[in-house]
Amino acid sequence: MANEAPPPLITLTTDFGIEDNFVGVMKGVIAGIAPTARVVDLCHAVPPQDIHGGAFVLLTGFEFFPPGTVHLAIVDPGVGSDRRAIALAAGGYTWVAPDNGLLGYALAALAAAGRLGGRWDDGWWLLADDAVAVALAESRYWRPTVSRTFHGRDVFAPVAAHLAASVPLEALGPRVDRVQALALPRPVRTEHGWRGEVIYIDRFGNLITNLSAAELGEADLAWNISVAGPRRPTRGRRAPLGDSPDFGAPIRGLQNSYAEMTGLGALIGSSGFLEIAVPNGSAARRLGVGVGCVVEARRR
Repeated sequence: MANEAPPPLITLTTDFGIEDNFVGVMKGVIAGIAPTARVVDLCHAVPPQDIHGGAFVLLTGFEFFPPGTVHLAIVDPGVGSDRRAIALAAGGYTWVAPDNGLLGYALAALAAAGRLGGRWDDGWWLLADDAVAVALAESRYWRPTVSRTFHGRDVFAPVAAHLAASVPLEALGPRVDRVQALALPRPVRTEHGWRGEVIYIDRFGNLITNLSAAELGEADLAWNISVAGPRRPTRGRRAPLGDSPDFGAPIRGLQNSYAEMTGLGALIGSSGFLEIAVPNGSAARRLGVGVGCVVEARRR
């Protein structure tokens, strides 16, 4: 039928990797509850236990899916503890995740786009009337036996599948008025430009920063970009520096593409953030820096 509704869609974002069967087992659980649901792997290579990295992956991926998508995200170093598990309807999507800040970057982006009310306050997103969140307390929507180490299989995947199968959000547990939310580190304006930091390192070794086109423009040769270091690469681990970091030689100007670079270079990447890159190489390895290292953009 031409007007037939499309099948429900669930995305998966985890730090589980693909070497073990964790992701496949979760898909099996979903298939047993919502056999018509489509399941899309957004990312399973979030650095282990790196909630900030998982938040960045969600931030740069969620909006490419249609309204009504269930975004299931699991980066859960507190699994088995008393940390809360939640489901949230916000910005046209439904989110299922541990309540550990993982959704924070995405919620801020929705708010900036005018698609979500509420506000951030000291590590929490205080919900307005346009969003509904519940604590996952109704065990009838979980697997019959819940392990202490694999809530992705036993709690989160079943809940996401039940939501895709049209179980109302409110049936999953009591409403809550706030959810934990990491805040994306903000760049700081300086006398000569901006100071930011590396917030993610992708599999190519590109250093992705919190400086964006909003601060720097799409491509502007008037910027010199400097990275503090050297520091031991710490993929997924924050490595804060002091007030007077040791900057290396600056990168002169922004490029339009990787192909324009003849060595270490900088550009506004597909995520909208400034990237430091090396064509056919790894900027992280070449500079010996990690997440949290300071990046400075100075007008010439």
